[in-house]
Amino acid sequence: MKSEYKRDINGNYLVLYEKEEPDTSSYQMRMLVGNTIPSILKCRIQGVDGQFMVCYDITSKQSLLSLYEEKKMGYEDLQMILGGFVQVMEEMSEYLLNPCRLLLKPEYMYVDIEKRQLYFCYLPGYDQDVRQKFQELTEYILPILDHEDQRAVMLGYGIYRRALEDSFHLEYIKKELYQERNEIERTDRSSDIQVTKGYYGMNQQQDSKAEVIYTEGEGKVGLQKEENIETLMWQEEEEAKRAKASGSTRRGIIIWCAIAALLSLLVVAAETFGYLPRVSVAVILGVVIAFMGIGMQCSWLLSLRKKKEEAAEENLENAGTNTPEPASSGKENFSMEIETGISGEESKEIKENKGEKPEERRKMSILQKNLGETVVLSANIVNGPATLVSREPGELATIYLQEELTVIGKMETAADAVVDLPTVSRIHAKIRKREGEYYLTDLNSRNGTSVNGKMLKGDEEYCLQDQDEVDFAQARYVFLK
Repeated sequence: MKSEYKRDINGNYLVLYEKEEPDTSSYQMRMLVGNTIPSILKCRIQGVDGQFMVCYDITSKQSLLSLYEEKKMGYEDLQMILGGFVQVMEEMSEYLLNPCRLLLKPEYMYVDIEKRQLYFCYLPGYDQDVRQKFQELTEYILPILDHEDQRAVMLGYGIYRRALEDSFHLEYIKKELYQERNEIERTDRSSDIQVTKGYYGMNQQQDSKAEVIYTEGEGKVGLQKEENIETLMWQEEEEAKRAKASGSTRRGIIIWCAIAALLSLLVVAAETFGYLPRVSVAVILGVVIAFMGIGMQCSWLLSLRKKKEEAAEENLENAGTNTPEPASSGKENFSMEIETGISGEESKEIKENKGEKPEERRKMSILQKNLGETVVLSANIVNGPATLVSREPGELATIYLQEELTVIGKMETAADAVVDLPTVSRIHAKIRKREGEYYLTDLNSRNGTSVNGKMLKGDEEYCLQDQDEVDFAQARYVFLK
């Protein structure tokens, strides 16, 4: 099947060529061109020099093939794809369209990232068994599943087994999809209830600190408490440790008392049978009491030593998870001030922020990247990563191309480099690093990507050269290699 990508003033288009002239007066063609079906891409049909083209509007949408080229497919992604397939099949059945003309190849299935909705291409002259096409789709999905995501693996392989059956039906997919979802919801709900009941049991004697609320309409059990869950668990752990330590101390005292009593019996027996000279009872009792005292003191010292060892181990563990930064010398602070422009107090503040939350650490890492890296002045000069620098100084943040793949756009959750301008698409372009070169590709953006004034085509991959002028719509950059 011949295909290509085109761009005009209105957006980006996927163009598929038909071998024969389609019957534009037919019901299916009128439904397709009229865009009545929500899950099918809007399209128009054109005829030029005896060739008939079906143009699908793919502006601001990404194909499955490009979307999962680098990343793995998780449970939510798989739900979106399977749910989209079920939805489009039900819509086609409702509007009496032939499902065999649906393209189920990943390069012809498009996703709106923001809406998380899947769109399909419907080609009038295309005809292939939908069961076989869906089986090929599942075979494409299995290798790119995130195998650390147990739910994704169970759902993916469950659907694949269903697709191999001779009696394959859409209801089987719905059963696997929604049954898996319901089981997960039931598991989460039951685990929440068990955890809540467990903490309710721990706090039965603390009614002033906790209150259990049961909502019959929603069937949920909640717990409102003043103390944090982790604090309660830590307190329970500490109590168990203290009970264990006191128990071991008591066992040691009992053992020493038993040994003293046994020795006393041996001494009395030896004296009775004449093996020892006559010794007064006071002396024997004194020896026994002294022996017991020495034994109990030894037990107490051993338990105290064990407590100290446990405390030392705990301190080491805490130090491993949150090691304080050593105090920087004046020389180090002066070096950092020269190379990054950060004062000593600011560098100390950046170091202290290493123990903050992940989001704050991410922001600090971005700050440090923007400020520069500390290098040893006496070392050899090492070239840094390639960058995109704003052509209007101070207007746009510098983009550092450190990763193998950098996605550029204004959607923070999907783009690696965020350019917050109205004319920039949510996912605008990508730059791939390969064998020391940087390749730029437009991602069906609405306003396009250009290099040195030349607009890139939808499937074009351009190798960037030093000092190239790159424009993401109105975001103007210079590429520095």
